[in-house]
Amino acid sequence: MNKKSTITKLLKSGCALLLVFCLAACSGGGPAPAETAKAKETVTIAGIAGPTSIGMIQMIDGQKLNYDNYTTEYEIAQAPDMLVGKIINGEIQIAALPTNMAAILFNRTEGKIQFLAQNTLGVLYVVGPEASGVKSLSGLEGKRVVMSGSGSLPEYAMNYLINENKLTDRVKLEFSPDHPSAAQLLLAGDADAAVLPQPFVTQVLSKNDKMEILLDITKEWDKVSKDSVLSMGCLVVNREFAEKNPDYIKEFLRLYEESVDFVNANPKEAAVMVENAGIIASAAIVERAIPYCNIIFSGAWEAKDKINGFLAVLYGFDPASIGGALPDDSFYYKEP
Repeated sequence: MNKKSTITKLLKSGCALLLVFCLAACSGGGPAPAETAKAKETVTIAGIAGPTSIGMIQMIDGQKLNYDNYTTEYEIAQAPDMLVGKIINGEIQIAALPTNMAAILFNRTEGKIQFLAQNTLGVLYVVGPEASGVKSLSGLEGKRVVMSGSGSLPEYAMNYLINENKLTDRVKLEFSPDHPSAAQLLLAGDADAAVLPQPFVTQVLSKNDKMEILLDITKEWDKVSKDSVLSMGCLVVNREFAEKNPDYIKEFLRLYEESVDFVNANPKEAAVMVENAGIIASAAIVERAIPYCNIIFSGAWEAKDKINGFLAVLYGFDPASIGGALPDDSFYYKEP
């Protein structure tokens, strides 16, 4: 075979192969180009081990919000500080946190974290012996009142109420390292009363039937403030994620409200879910505590005015408690 014939055959073979490749590409029989395939987005929803996470237990238990284009993961931490870094860097898109922490994150990130909804009112109570005769804040005068949370929301709430009731020099608070320590002091008879959140209140009552709730701090707050609400917990969202995924946020809020309704209507069933999720260890304690946890749902703009009033109260005691400045309206998520 001469050189010319060899070249001709090679050209024909090359053209044939090129034609095969073209037909395969045009037929759609091959895999789609990588750039046209949309990857699933992982969304992390987090909370802390306590009442502020109970409201979404139906979502956690059912692993809801998992769709073709979203994988939703739920995370429970033992303290808010364990979530802060992940929220700031975008590893967590939605979280249940103390309300003042939401304002701190908003200020710290220059508005990248927003208030999504209110989910928990006051969970604080004054607990003590039923024979104490305490019926009002003034009844705490001269008594040893213990609590934890120095420099945090519980202290600000109590100091606000003491100040508004003109009891500043008459009712003194003593601080213990944590809630279990305060509860133990009360149970051991080393304190006359303790300011405790749920579920520690229920734990104390279950261990000593001579103890009772003396004062509901949420009700005491409502007596002295008409322009604010004692808001212990809320939901926050990453602004960029919310702007890019409005349908997901809308569905999240719908399911969250549905879960809150379920919890309040079915405390026994919800309590088992809470224990299984590792939020609180005892279903029996959770079941008794739920009616006193003030678990609610209120959208950001619905709650805005009262939350503004609440943050103003905290700011008055210590600007650092809300991140150094009162948030403007951009703090509140608004549905498009």
